Amino acid sequence: MGIPFHLHEIDQVFPAKVLMEGEDLWLDGALVGLEEYRNTWSAKVYAGKIEQVSLKVRGKEVIAVSCTCAVKGLCPHVAALALGVEESLDS
Repeated sequence: MGIPFHLHEIDQVFPAKVLMEGEDLWLDGALVGLEEYRNTWSAKVYAGKIEQVSLKVRGKEVIAVSCTCAVKGLCPHVAALALGVEESLDS
């Protein structure tokens, strides 16, 4: 499974290790400046190096991801942002 994915399917989309690293970043407050503009959520992730990450969503379905890290795709930074977006949309 890859993109697109529903935010409630995060645990099925990301490899376990990547998701755990993303959860750690999110819980440690490394996700900064979370904002939404025209269905695109973005933030910076401070993890030794600053990474700029974004998710384009349609409702609660992620249809595109972007991160400045070398991984390209479903990285821990994207996982952290997906968790932050899911919490924001659920509250």
